Amino acid sequence: MAKRIALFDNIKGVLIILVVAGHFMHPVHNDNLALSAAFDVIYLFHMPLFVFVSGLFAKGAYREGHLNVNRMISFLVLGLAYQAAYLAISGMLTPQRMLLFTSAPWYLIGMAWWYAATPMLSRLPAPAGLAVSLCASLASGCIDLSNGFLAISRSLAFLPFFSLGYYCTTEQLEHLSYRRGLWAAVVAAVCIALLRIADAHAYDWFFQMVYGDNPYRSGIASGVAARLTATAIAVLFSLATLKLVPKASSKLTVLGARTLQVYVLHRLIRAWLTFQTPFYHLPILLDPLIGSAIILALSGGITVLCSIPALTPPFDALMRMRWIPKRSAEGHTA
Repeated sequence: MAKRIALFDNIKGVLIILVVAGHFMHPVHNDNLALSAAFDVIYLFHMPLFVFVSGLFAKGAYREGHLNVNRMISFLVLGLAYQAAYLAISGMLTPQRMLLFTSAPWYLIGMAWWYAATPMLSRLPAPAGLAVSLCASLASGCIDLSNGFLAISRSLAFLPFFSLGYYCTTEQLEHLSYRRGLWAAVVAAVCIALLRIADAHAYDWFFQMVYGDNPYRSGIASGVAARLTATAIAVLFSLATLKLVPKASSKLTVLGARTLQVYVLHRLIRAWLTFQTPFYHLPILLDPLIGSAIILALSGGITVLCSIPALTPPFDALMRMRWIPKRSAEGHTA
């Protein structure tokens, strides 16, 4: 097994903290000014960077002419189980809804789609693969798949980030993280974040594109411009994150190694709070100071709870499961 690199686990740790915070903010962020600004800034880059890191560590998806179908099946099984649990808790479980991935389970289905794309990516030089991925992303906005059918829209929208990660190496990124020029990305990202704090409508013209599942509603030209803008900003914030995240091992590193369990479990807890309790109807949550503190403290606590070591083995076992028996050179099942 390859040695884990603290920098990338730290990035994953930061990202899963942002994922959980964003999801716990979502039910009230439109009515809480502080959470609204934080939510918008988080959604500028947290999923694109997560997808990029997934691509970075997907080199084994297709190797020596063999696609890792077992891992794809594991993603699909976990994604469908996650979807069923989420819909059951939300009171929306029907056969039709099982195929409409409008919430967090989409990412696991997306991983299966992206793995399926690796044979093509491996055969194309990086510039061509990235160009094809970007064209697919831009073209996906021309079709309305906002109902989340098989997570196709988001998988296509975020494909360029997976492809970019797939073509990059950890050595390249480690070297890049030390470049002093990345401080320019940090300054630019801070300015973009401050722009949203100063003006609640600063992102309005492109923000619907950050979700990945919205079609171009105001015309193709403006839609493409909005998606390209969202993509460029995501890259900028990702570079800033690469520069700022610590490189030494810490508790953040441990969290980054357990992101899968946190990603699945926290959203089920949030669904329970939303649909089975009156929690999100509490007026105090709309207060920019106290309400924001409650949401952030809750999301932090849930992140810690979902990352406990006892929850890791079932997820690891599922992702390593061999669904299709390995065949020996003579063609017999091993």
